[in-house]
Order: sequence, then structure tokens, then C-alpha cells
Amino acid sequence: MLIRFYAFLIGLTLLQVGIVMLFPVAFAVKDTVISIMFMAILTAAIYPIAVIGRKSDDGYTFIISAYISIGLRFILCLCFIIYYKLTRSHYELSFIFAFFGSYILYTIFEIYWLTAKLRPILKEKTSTNESNNN
Repeated sequence: MLIRFYAFLIGLTLLQVGIVMLFPVAFAVKDTVISIMFMAILTAAIYPIAVIGRKSDDGYTFIISAYISIGLRFILCLCFIIYYKLTRSHYELSFIFAFFGSYILYTIFEIYWLTAKLRPILKEKTSTNESNNN
């Protein structure tokens, strides 16, 4: 499961970099590729924290580890934005949109993989709208 996650992560990263490279006029290519690589490395580094909760049978551990991984991603991304602000005199609007687009995409990607544990449970339960009051 872990190998599939990293394979899909590499594929997602290459897809984003490919899109940026195909449209160099629309993007600040260097900064955007750096931000995409940052998000990919961050996701690869943080995912093992979330997997601890995913492997646990305790729902509380799952929720705490998921929140820690998402919160850590948020704080480190804020640090990256502060670094970008301090090292640039001109801010590319395309970079800002690409960065936050990548942030949302990688966060959804991680959440999708984390909730894979919940899918079999949902398939086992059959839902009916009938009342149990007889």
C-alpha cells in the first residue's frame, strides 16, 4: 500500500510539472516547479505520520495523526510562503495560484489515501431507510 501511495505521488507530481512545462507563458516556471517539488517532498515526508493512525484500530489515534499531518503541512507551507515573500521583490500571481492549487491537490490526495481504511467498513454496512420500531 505504501509503494502504491508513493508511485501515485510521483505520478501526480510529474503530471503537475508537465502541465507547468507545457505552458511556460502562463506560469513562473522555476518558482512553480520548486513549489510543486516542495509539496511532493512534504507529502512524502508527512504521510508516514498519518499512516501510524491509519494502522491503528483506535479511531482516536487515526483522527489525531491525520490532524497532525494536515496541521504540519499547513505550518510548513506557511514557512515556505514567508520564505518566498522575503526572497522576492515581485510576486507572480501564477505562482500563488499554482502553489495553493498544489496545496489543495496534495491535501486531498493524502486524505483520499488515509480514508481508504474506512471504505471497506462502509461497504459492509447496508443502509436502509426503514425504521426499527416494530
